Amino acid sequence: MLSQCAPHAPKNCASIPRTSRAPSASLIDEARANWSILGNASRKNEWPAARDRYNAAVGKLFDQIRCGHGSWNDRAAAIGTRLAAADRNHVDPETLDALVPASSIKVTEVKKHNGNHGLGVPAVGWKSTSPVGMKRDRYLLPNGLPYNITATLEFDRKGVPTWQFNKRWAVEAVPIGSHKHTLAADWSAPNDFYWKMCDLDDLVIQNVLLPDRFTEETGLYFITPYDPNKIPVVLVHGLVSSPDAFKNVINELSPEPWFRENYQIWLYNYPTGNPWIYSSMKFRELMREACAYARSKGGSEKLNRMVIVGHSMGGLVTRSSVTDPGQELYKALFNKPVNKLKASDSTMRLIRDGTLYKPLKEPKRVVFLAVPHRGSPMANLAFSNWISKLIKLPKTLTVDLLDATLLAVSDIAQGEDATKHLPTSIDSLSPRAPATLALNKLPLPKNITFHSVIGDRGKGNTPNSSDGVVPYWSSHVAPVASELIVPSDHSVPDNLQAAEELKRILKLHLKNKN
Repeated sequence: MLSQCAPHAPKNCASIPRTSRAPSASLIDEARANWSILGNASRKNEWPAARDRYNAAVGKLFDQIRCGHGSWNDRAAAIGTRLAAADRNHVDPETLDALVPASSIKVTEVKKHNGNHGLGVPAVGWKSTSPVGMKRDRYLLPNGLPYNITATLEFDRKGVPTWQFNKRWAVEAVPIGSHKHTLAADWSAPNDFYWKMCDLDDLVIQNVLLPDRFTEETGLYFITPYDPNKIPVVLVHGLVSSPDAFKNVINELSPEPWFRENYQIWLYNYPTGNPWIYSSMKFRELMREACAYARSKGGSEKLNRMVIVGHSMGGLVTRSSVTDPGQELYKALFNKPVNKLKASDSTMRLIRDGTLYKPLKEPKRVVFLAVPHRGSPMANLAFSNWISKLIKLPKTLTVDLLDATLLAVSDIAQGEDATKHLPTSIDSLSPRAPATLALNKLPLPKNITFHSVIGDRGKGNTPNSSDGVVPYWSSHVAPVASELIVPSDHSVPDNLQAAEELKRILKLHLKNKN
């Protein structure tokens, strides 16, 4: 039912809001006069008031060129202004499907509304992409691309006033005279708007019960175009979730200039009904493809300093992907040497890629958020087992998984007849799951720095604590460079203390070049 719901539609205005229907000539004169003050260092004490007057006038002018009939260029020319040419730091609004003031968006998806005062009018741009479940260019976000934009109207001595639509994540300030003025920004509105527009977070239950339905969406999304001069931070969500699990993390990181200057975010999305060992295999496959793509765009120095942040089951996907499995995972599932197994080529490929793989080499730091390293007792509850039996695994996986499971000595279906119940994500999170037991026999790689952030529901009773889903005895892992307990349930990425800890870790990563 949810998959048939119509998506939200971005709204462009047909007529100028009543509050902005002042004569454009007088508004331009007001903006020009205050622009002149902002460029005069001898009048620095007047700058705050001049900036506010400039912003008020430009805000009304922005309404006049975004509303009504005709093109952006036509509407800009009609009031005696023009649009600047687009470049790597500026957007042409003609290429967007919508461009609205950030103030028109009611921020409800994230916990805090983050922004900063400055010059210009914060706006949110929207460029539609194909919906969830439909093919699109690789690494593009589904449904659409949100643009964090700040609009300014710039003046020189003789020329026509010129509109600039600044990509706020790339432009920090604009020069007026000999001084640079920081641009205003709304960091929450584009993030919030995206999750109002995107269907991924509406389909998390379906992604558990019917993972085959959105196998097309198993992949990596780049929030901004790949930049070889920035370190990737890869965010991996957990069970009954989607990349929206990190919307509050992104909301806290986006306002930080040091973060925007040095980091870029990749999101991994996958159907969470599949066993984690299979999702991990797909993660490694897609990460290798993405890293090859990244190398084709420039050097590897920043790429090879990658940071991965894994929440819940996403932490198991991450840990297994950066750890050399040796023979442990294979031996936990099979009692014969791999060359003695008789199975189809596709099944043998599944077995090798899932248990006898080479770990990812790019990550240099990993942050675990509420990760069930030793499983979760909830996976063994009768209700969980009932839910597990409702999960319909992908047909392409079912055939090979059944073949592989029948070859296994002890399978991750927890002793049940594999012909009746194939292993699912819930089964694979049991503390008795052979793959989980095997993973815990493998030491954390010494060439990667690890950190843990763990919830205790605010009770402060560690080591007897739990986040409500994962007890401390499972989420604790050693050795790590740091472990922080935060007053949170299992939704640790939504906790503001956890976000501050992630900031600390990422700043530390910048200082530590090794």
